[in-house]
Amino acid sequence: SALWMPPLLYASVPSLFPPPVLSAVPSPELREGSPLTLRCQTELHPQRSASRLLFSFHKDGHTLQNWGPHSELCLPEAQEGASGLYWCQATREGSRVQKQSPQLEVRVQAPVSQPLLTLRPRSTGLAVGDTVELLCETQSGSPPILYSFYLDGNILGNHHTPHGRAASFPFTVMSEQNAGNYSCQAENSVSKETSEPTTLSLDGTYSTPVSLKAPCTAFWPMLVSLVL
Repeated sequence: SALWMPPLLYASVPSLFPPPVLSAVPSPELREGSPLTLRCQTELHPQRSASRLLFSFHKDGHTLQNWGPHSELCLPEAQEGASGLYWCQATREGSRVQKQSPQLEVRVQAPVSQPLLTLRPRSTGLAVGDTVELLCETQSGSPPILYSFYLDGNILGNHHTPHGRAASFPFTVMSEQNAGNYSCQAENSVSKETSEPTTLSLDGTYSTPVSLKAPCTAFWPMLVSLVL
């Protein structure tokens, strides 16, 4: 007769704890100077509840907080440099098992400073036919930044700069209609600032020969070039 074999029994071993999840409160995108709390969330299996969990926090390959019982890391006033990839790890005290959370990207946005508008090569004594460049610069502010250019409050053109902190708007003086008060505006995801106005004036002369047989029509090239 065939040899009788007892049925195989499989024992289910409960996991100590699930992999942690890292969250940012109030949000992973915030304005510079705002408080930020990072929470590393997981929990022990009920059968292991007598043990204690330890947590560590990391950013861009560096350890911010080594193993300890606190599951939160607080930044009272997050600065732009706090932007980056964060993750946390959890382990049971006395255990070699360590589990890591998925990475979380945090973006701290710095507001733009008031831009400075410069007319190059100059703002006075210009003549019809001269080439002028409006240069709008900010000293601080998280990119991308939208720069807009205005003449007497009317928009001339705008451009997004994904990395730089300046943009220019070149044009050729065509008539007296180009004289007036110029300004520029810088805007990012958290703030908007406008420059002080700069006046462009003409001296009434021509720097290059211009035909007077037909009226001169003001022309605004809408090309805005990024200043690298």
